[in-house]
Amino acid sequence: MFFYRVIPGLFFKTIATFLIALTFIQSHESFGQINTEKFRKYDLEKGFLFNLQTTLTLKSGNTEYTAIKGGGRIDLNGNIMDYFLVGNLEAKTTGKERIQNLGFAHLRAMWNFAEKTNWEYFLQRQYDEFIDLKYRNLYGTAIKYRFFESKSLKDTTNILDLNISTGVMYEQESYSFEPNNVQKNLWRSTNFISFDWSKQKRLNLTGVIYYQPAFNNFKDFRVAAETTLEFSIVRKVFFAFQFSYKYNNMPVTNVKPYDISLENGLRFVLP
Repeated sequence: MFFYRVIPGLFFKTIATFLIALTFIQSHESFGQINTEKFRKYDLEKGFLFNLQTTLTLKSGNTEYTAIKGGGRIDLNGNIMDYFLVGNLEAKTTGKERIQNLGFAHLRAMWNFAEKTNWEYFLQRQYDEFIDLKYRNLYGTAIKYRFFESKSLKDTTNILDLNISTGVMYEQESYSFEPNNVQKNLWRSTNFISFDWSKQKRLNLTGVIYYQPAFNNFKDFRVAAETTLEFSIVRKVFFAFQFSYKYNNMPVTNVKPYDISLENGLRFVLP
């Protein structure tokens, strides 16, 4: 992973290049639901930051496969508006068979127009070969309000934030489903409640619940919930546990209506 800073004048040129590259990404999130709240950062210094991460895995012998993972993030934080763009891709093949093909791109602009309140705009593009989703495009806007915020008087690293958001988005989906492709274009309400609790930068618990019904049919709804617990094992080494649940009440293709995921791992802070 590497980081570099450039002058803000190059921001939109970099954004354009990044978006063009991500347009050709084959991407994934079950039922097209992505927890974008986990990409939100608070109290970033002003200016422009870009980071990129990529890994390539080649195995031969008893186990043979090729895997590539890549991701990037761009942040621009100003006095009035903040922006971030995130993207991710994963692809894995065994011989001539492709067994994984996933990723996404999400662009968000945030205007802090009132105390504890943001008016936000977002664009998102996805692809998921393994639920037959050729693409999913989102165009939306939402109001996000931090209705509770607590900081310790003795230690400002002890915090608890509770946020709610409601908005509207236009969704375009295309599925590869025999005998014909399936197209869906509709308006959805997008809503979430989230929390973030941390203690002395050694313990962090976050969670979010999304509810996204279609305006023309409230039986067509999606729910997603995700929680992450992270705690310090030794200095600058953290153990992380993540649980996620995603449910689509009306899946288009012959897939299960839910996905459950449990993940754990280590995070290292350098230097």
